[in-house]
Amino acid sequence: MSFEDPSSKATAAIELRHDLDRREDTGVYAYTPEWETKTAISRILDIVLKPVGFGQQLEEILDVIVSVSWLNAERKGAVFVANGRRELVLAAHHDLDEPLVKSCAKVPFGRCLCGKAAEEKRILFRTCLDKDHETRHADMGEHGHYNIPLLDNQGDVIGVLVLYLEHGHRPHREERHFTEMLGRTVSNVIISRNLQLRSEISRIRLHKAQLEIIHKLVAASEYRDDDTGGHIRRLSRYAAVVGRGIGLPEDQIELLELAIPMHDIGKIGIPDKILQKQGKLTVDEYQTMQEHTEIGGKILSGSHPLMKASREIALSHHEKWDGSGYPRGLAGEDIPLFGRICSLVDVFDALTTRRPYKEPWPIQRALSFLRDGAGSHFEPRLVDVFLESLTEIVEIKSQYDDSNWEASAARGLELRPVRCEKALWDEQYALGIEFIDDQHKYLINLINRIHTAIEENDSTEIVEAILDMKLYTEVHFAEEEDLMRKAGYPRLRQHMALHREFVDKADLFLDELEQTPLAATAEISSYLMDWLVTHIQTVDADYAQFIRDNKTPGTSVA
Repeated sequence: MSFEDPSSKATAAIELRHDLDRREDTGVYAYTPEWETKTAISRILDIVLKPVGFGQQLEEILDVIVSVSWLNAERKGAVFVANGRRELVLAAHHDLDEPLVKSCAKVPFGRCLCGKAAEEKRILFRTCLDKDHETRHADMGEHGHYNIPLLDNQGDVIGVLVLYLEHGHRPHREERHFTEMLGRTVSNVIISRNLQLRSEISRIRLHKAQLEIIHKLVAASEYRDDDTGGHIRRLSRYAAVVGRGIGLPEDQIELLELAIPMHDIGKIGIPDKILQKQGKLTVDEYQTMQEHTEIGGKILSGSHPLMKASREIALSHHEKWDGSGYPRGLAGEDIPLFGRICSLVDVFDALTTRRPYKEPWPIQRALSFLRDGAGSHFEPRLVDVFLESLTEIVEIKSQYDDSNWEASAARGLELRPVRCEKALWDEQYALGIEFIDDQHKYLINLINRIHTAIEENDSTEIVEAILDMKLYTEVHFAEEEDLMRKAGYPRLRQHMALHREFVDKADLFLDELEQTPLAATAEISSYLMDWLVTHIQTVDADYAQFIRDNKTPGTSVA
């Protein structure tokens, strides 16, 4: 039980009385403009702390602004963020007309009122639509405007906040103070979110670049053994399936996927005459080949968890459950778990793919070998999990086919279910060429993934989806261009130029995400969907009509 201090209650009542003004016309007390300003800013700061996407935050902030009673603002507004090309990108809006949303998707500095506010770095107020209001449409109603530039700590423009006011609006005495505070508050929101996103996206891209370097280095060493990039990717995914099957936590599965490609890095120290020998190795040659485990262990020395895991795998992936393996003759659970998993998936992949000294085994024969080796070569539990996961294993094997693993990987990217319906496949997009229509459906799914990731503020998924899109479009475009070339399509060169432009734009988006992430994310999904729909309905439709008109043999047209 607590007791209330009468004096504190009296003080609170006096303070509340100070925050009220008597309205002369009604005799009703209302909160003062100063109190509403403080409350609005406080509510905006609360919104900033919510774990929601930036677009939703801005919409909620606009809700707060238009609810300020004395401002007499219309329930309309917008927030633009600046990109690195002196352009304002519409990041969020409240109840703007669709024609205005489209025409204001991107506004150069100096154009219209918002662009002029950015150019001049000062608040621009208008009571009506005047000559400076360059963007209009037929049904636009009369209104006033506040255009508030948003500045960073160095005084550079990072955006513009636009508030709609009643036509002929007469400024309130509190407005100057309110708009200045509002500008600083929203600026800080954008600065904070940009810094957060830049840091996270830079980390993700650095991580991706490190993995790519590792994979390329590993692929270089594997190339001497006549392997391809598909081998190391299959192993990573096989290992992840087994890891999940035995209940490893996701962080350990991720570490396993990253480390396992380096299992044979030590082969870089094995002479070509042994590594690439077509026939069976002699006893001496086999002993030399076994040294790759120790060589790998020396190369991978280091204290980072990834280096430790990689070294562990390199040293132990040729050990056997019964102790008859090499280099140390470890047995049972003395063999590190990652090494035991690598041993199993590496043998399966070696058996089922072509090597310089053998043809690939049928999958069933390879599975029989694994069953027979359970308890001697392999840990029985891991063999059981592998066999139980055969459907996934076969899908991975098919997806990362050695004949063209990059194309196979791109074609095998999954159609992930997404909640967003920003872009939906519509039969009006169908060209009647099943192969191309299926790929377009996948690209629309990717755009939905990107849009959902932006709404949910998921930086990792944004980067992942854009990288997936870049890989997929490069392969899709190459295959589409090959069909056009075989069909003798006369506008192939122009089509290829459009494809190249799209891939270059994806690269640019990745770079801009690190520099101006809020502007980039606001621009990405709309650009992608507009480009794809336009491309399908114009240039791709032209190609489809060419195929129908010429009835090119061997092309499936519905």
